[in-house]
Amino acid sequence: MKNFSRIGEALKYIDAHLDEPVTLEALAEKYYLSPFYFHKVFSSIVGKPLAAYIRDRRVLYACKLLCTTEKTILDIALDCGFQSHQSFARAFRRVQGVSPGAYRARGDQPDIISADDLIVKFTNRLQGGIFVVPSIIKRGRITVAGTCGGGNRTGEVWSAFEKLSREKPLPNALPGGGYEIRVYEGEKCTVYAGCAVSSVKDIDAAYSIFELPASRYASFDVYAAMGYESENSAMDQWLETNGEGYVQRPLKDGAFYCVEYYDERFDGGEAGSIVEIWVPIEKKP
Repeated sequence: MKNFSRIGEALKYIDAHLDEPVTLEALAEKYYLSPFYFHKVFSSIVGKPLAAYIRDRRVLYACKLLCTTEKTILDIALDCGFQSHQSFARAFRRVQGVSPGAYRARGDQPDIISADDLIVKFTNRLQGGIFVVPSIIKRGRITVAGTCGGGNRTGEVWSAFEKLSREKPLPNALPGGGYEIRVYEGEKCTVYAGCAVSSVKDIDAAYSIFELPASRYASFDVYAAMGYESENSAMDQWLETNGEGYVQRPLKDGAFYCVEYYDERFDGGEAGSIVEIWVPIEKKP
């Protein structure tokens, strides 16, 4: 996929320029993406923010130099892109849990996975088109104004929302993406499609209002062109096996729900198009 290819090239570039400043803006420009979109795609594929990845990669190469050369710790710090002995020592201890000197004395040479092998590893985290390791996020209460209908008529519900929003524009719409909320009550599924609003004041009565409660969510990134057939089984598997003790959190009336969030990464059926699916979670009692 195009995004995997770009991130793979970015990983190679980072490895080749560890001794230089590597910024989000420069990488985004190099690979023809906006900084926001590049960061979202990078974090989704790699599993950590760009800055944390670069720091960890620099520390990893520093570990190798500590064990295979007689360079001073300061020289190694500078060779790996750190600006001072102090900043290197702080980052090194945070990642490795010991000082650079203690690591050198231990003599453990690290295995460094190549950028090519890393992208294969990240690709293998996909089940169908869904990343099986979600991000844990928190969101406050969100008011969504839109249209609703049966869960087997999702396309019609979205079309109705688009038509309604053209005819009667929402006065309090918030910037950002669209929301699709699916509510399950036994065998019945109801879908709501719309956007977030700051208040319901002056909103036409033709709109349906849904209040998403403040919650912690497991956020799964799904490649829309690949993943919808595998998403439910992958999310169920994570709920059953996650080591943090998270279970799905229902609404106050006991109904279960999930949220599909469409931001700028979504581009219809294009190969690189990503949808976030939020599963509300709580710690098992």
